[in-house]
Amino acid sequence: MTAVPLVSIILPTRDRAALLPRAVASVLAQTERDWELILVDNNRGEPPLAGQAAVQTWLADPRVRLLQANAANAAAVRNCGLGNARGEWITYLDDDDAYRPEKLARQLALARRTGAGLVLCGATFHLRGRDRVVQGGVTEWRGDDVLMHARWNTPLLLHRHPGERRFDETLSSGEDAEFAHRLLAWDSALVVPVEPMPLVDIYPQTGSRVNTNPAPLRATAARILALRRNFFSRPARRRYLLQNLLAVAKLTGRPGRCVALSGRLLCESHGADWRPCANALAVSLGVFPGRWVS
Repeated sequence: MTAVPLVSIILPTRDRAALLPRAVASVLAQTERDWELILVDNNRGEPPLAGQAAVQTWLADPRVRLLQANAANAAAVRNCGLGNARGEWITYLDDDDAYRPEKLARQLALARRTGAGLVLCGATFHLRGRDRVVQGGVTEWRGDDVLMHARWNTPLLLHRHPGERRFDETLSSGEDAEFAHRLLAWDSALVVPVEPMPLVDIYPQTGSRVNTNPAPLRATAARILALRRNFFSRPARRRYLLQNLLAVAKLTGRPGRCVALSGRLLCESHGADWRPCANALAVSLGVFPGRWVS
């Protein structure tokens, strides 16, 4: 094991100690062993991690580090981890999710093979009564697909250490997509390689921590489109804006608005965007809660 780790894994946690062991166990099970795990303790209602027996066991592994944070949102707590990350490569894990054993190895191999500074992977969303694989079977995104189809959930990312670049802490949602697009713009990347296997298991949670504020969605969309004004086609930009307007209508519980926007989006996409349309209608109407992911 080298003194400087190859990969830094940033794992923020807040008041979900019961879920954390699954996430940590998935890191310890990685076939690639040259990593550091940065646990960022942002607990508010639960005791600090440092006093918990399970955490002391994890800290016996010299690759595991524990940081204390008092962060206002996901961007801020990830920035706490980034500011302390020593690895050449950076990836992330949420406290309620888990890696497959070859997650690091496969994404590192892809990055080396392609020379890309940022790569993605597939994931399985475990929903109520069904599983949904996203970004599975895809080997790359290029052109308009980078805007329209790439999934930017932070556990799916692996990127080179960004130096002084950080997540935008003014965004309480969409900060993962905005950060990824900013890294791509800085690198003038034309293609985003994707490991086609689902390498992350995502277990969506319900409750008060699910974001329902539409304002950051508008800000995120505007910033992403402004980063490379001539990189995406006008039809793709228009379709992307319609998707974001639909997401706002969904979050604000306006089914009539969802119907109108869905009609426009289905026409614009020639039916390809049926899934976010169905998602928005179901969520705004309260149909089949816990079963949808766009």
